[in-house]
Amino acid sequence: MSDDKKDSIFKFYFQARWQTALTVHFLVAAFYLSLFFVGNLWVAFKFAFFSIFESARMLGLEFAMWAVVFELTVMIPFLASWYAIFLLPKIWNSNQQTYRKSIMTAFLIVLIPIIITITDTIARYALETDVLREFAALLDISL
Repeated sequence: MSDDKKDSIFKFYFQARWQTALTVHFLVAAFYLSLFFVGNLWVAFKFAFFSIFESARMLGLEFAMWAVVFELTVMIPFLASWYAIFLLPKIWNSNQQTYRKSIMTAFLIVLIPIIITITDTIARYALETDVLREFAALLDISL
């Protein structure tokens, strides 16, 4: 990442204004969620690694479809929370009117937790299917 981008994000979150109290809380929450779900990236990598090296004929099409659902939904919570850190400064540094920026910020604050909750629930559901449960138990993969 370039120094200008790091500086602009740092300047956005840590300004000498009253809004800093709000932006720092958002930054801490988004960063905490990123750290909380970083383990999901390891789970996704481990799952993909072992499923690639297993015989495709043994695993079957049903496994492949549920594996794709699992792989995508297990990574989205981390990516959504990480991207939220960089999206908020983009919203407020845009040329939009203040009320639009406020609406987009509120939308972001509501939408990111909804996305995280839904995708985490889908990943857990996919891991509980019969075809993935046995594979995950065999390789000690869990969320």
